[in-house]
Amino acid sequence: MRSFRVKMSENIDKLKTLVELNQSTAARNIFCIHPAGGGVSYYEGIAKELSDVAKVYALDDPVIYDDFDYRSLPELAEYHLETIQEVQESGRYTLFGYCSGGPLAYEIAKQLILEGKEVERVVMFGSKIVTGFDSTVPEKYLFLRDYLGARFGLQLTSLDWPSFESRGIPKVSKAIVDLLVEQKVEGISNNIHWVDRSIQALVMMREAQKRYRAGNSSMDIDLYQWNYADSEAAAKTAPWCDWERLTTGRLNMFRPPKKVEDHLDIMFVPYLAETVKKVKAYSLACS
Repeated sequence: MRSFRVKMSENIDKLKTLVELNQSTAARNIFCIHPAGGGVSYYEGIAKELSDVAKVYALDDPVIYDDFDYRSLPELAEYHLETIQEVQESGRYTLFGYCSGGPLAYEIAKQLILEGKEVERVVMFGSKIVTGFDSTVPEKYLFLRDYLGARFGLQLTSLDWPSFESRGIPKVSKAIVDLLVEQKVEGISNNIHWVDRSIQALVMMREAQKRYRAGNSSMDIDLYQWNYADSEAAAKTAPWCDWERLTTGRLNMFRPPKKVEDHLDIMFVPYLAETVKKVKAYSLACS
């Protein structure tokens, strides 16, 4: 049985961004990294199904919980690195990354390796094509109109988006939240602070992504792909890395499952069981 030599810090209960996703007593730890804008609920289903083989933690975006500010993905990765090492001081590290959390997980793994640590594997879900890494896009905030509209059905076209470009992130976020309150969007009144901080986190990570250039590594990477609602648009998206040269280690790409109706996300039903089966068989197979 592989030993992971875990050090549980006395400060672990004070780690604001750390979320325990299952109550496993397994020796292996898995650290799941948030995507842009924060939120770790994407991992809840797989964490439950992996309880027999791993203790699963998630790391949420610190911008939501603290007055944390950063300009680059390496800076954000360093923050998470410190949290991870409060939980696990040594041993072999396994990181999960969902969507835009995949590149961030990769950067954290690179920093672990630079510190002389051993990374067993980085596992990415839906991270082959990730928007937000195109440095030629001049607008800082306009993507919010389309992203929040498509994902949550929010009507934000009445806002003066060109004028936002001269404003700071907190003011833009407040303007959006004020409109949502005015529109009486369901649940907004009880979650104003969380929505405000999540929007700020989304913009901050997007800007950091534009500056990011993924260096090469020798780590093992598993990439579980999913289907896209608009495959043509996805194909035109600028890649966040050169997949052919990203690593000299093992790169395993798993094809998307056969599409079931309009369902796309492999972390949820009806694909979750298949995803768990593959992850256990390939990504977490014990030697």
